[in-house]
Amino acid sequence: MHKTYTDPFSHIFDQLRELKSLIIDIKNTPKEDYSKKYYTYHQVADLLHVDYQSIRNYVSSGMITAKEIGPRKKLIHHYQIFNEDQTLKNFKYKRKA
Repeated sequence: MHKTYTDPFSHIFDQLRELKSLIIDIKNTPKEDYSKKYYTYHQVADLLHVDYQSIRNYVSSGMITAKEIGPRKKLIHHYQIFNEDQTLKNFKYKRKA
């Protein structure tokens, strides 16, 4: 009798190769450019789960800087409300120096 050897791990290796190619595809996807992303006061209020007036108070106190776009329009840059790892900054209970 002649036995043929089949690799019991070939299925696992195939799945690992497929998983590796998926990870490389995810890693190589272009990242969103946040350097030109701005938010209105209402959008920032929705993101931070606070009232619109709180955002106005943060801007007037200097905790957040807003850029004037027109005579009445002010926008807040993405990096004013997000950290480098894209987590929200904490503005509550921040003491003035």
